[in-house]
Amino acid sequence: MNRFFLLLIPVAFAQCRPAIPEEVPLPTKICVRTQHHTVPIPNAIVYLKYNADSFPGYDQTPSYFDASFYTGADARGCIESVPEGKHWLVAFGYDSLYFPHYVYGSLNTEISLKYKPELDTILYISE
Repeated sequence: MNRFFLLLIPVAFAQCRPAIPEEVPLPTKICVRTQHHTVPIPNAIVYLKYNADSFPGYDQTPSYFDASFYTGADARGCIESVPEGKHWLVAFGYDSLYFPHYVYGSLNTEISLKYKPELDTILYISE
């Protein structure tokens, strides 16, 4: 009987441990300010294509991209836990001051945990 209890003790402790997380968030981040000429463009959508060697183009469907985020009323937006590698950002917005009103732009960047874990920049968009 005593041996039975000795065998149950490790099993009981193993059941009390917290679950192992399925994903570990990376300490990486991309922040952009969308801007057309000198005018901030709020509420723009920014798509990301991870590990892309070439420009993905402006005519891809949203499902083609790996992630997306919107800029806020101040034209700034961020996305966290970006994987390491070379990525393309493609942005679409609306500028009521210039014609044509729909504007777009792109930026390629590289994220590295060791050398460049964060990016904070202006993403210029135009007609």
